[in-house]
Amino acid sequence: MSTIPTTLPAPVGTLRTTGHHLSRTGTLHVLRVGRMVQELPTGMVFTGSAFSRGGLARALRITFVPTGAVPPATFDETTGTIHLHYADRDHPEVQTLLKGRRSRLCYFWRSADGLRSRAWLLISG
Repeated sequence: MSTIPTTLPAPVGTLRTTGHHLSRTGTLHVLRVGRMVQELPTGMVFTGSAFSRGGLARALRITFVPTGAVPPATFDETTGTIHLHYADRDHPEVQTLLKGRRSRLCYFWRSADGLRSRAWLLISG
């Protein structure tokens, strides 16, 4: 019997700093992922709400791209959309996890100089 992990693989690596240092090294946006509003062969779009008062995150867009060409995560401050990219090979697993009714959070961090970004999509059991 196989089990599905409740945390999706990070689309662009991992962050090597503690939360205490985030304000000095960049910005962190946290989104409570809501319902899916659009499903396409190449991705999905979800509504959401900012985790903290005054937060800018309002939506999540996931795009599946050819393996080997996975771009970094982005955040559009105008629309409040976190945009994650996953390789096509991860499509079935990501789709299955996101269609469940579990609690989902998406974290997006961008460095103070804007050159680096990291994102995590966490799904609780």
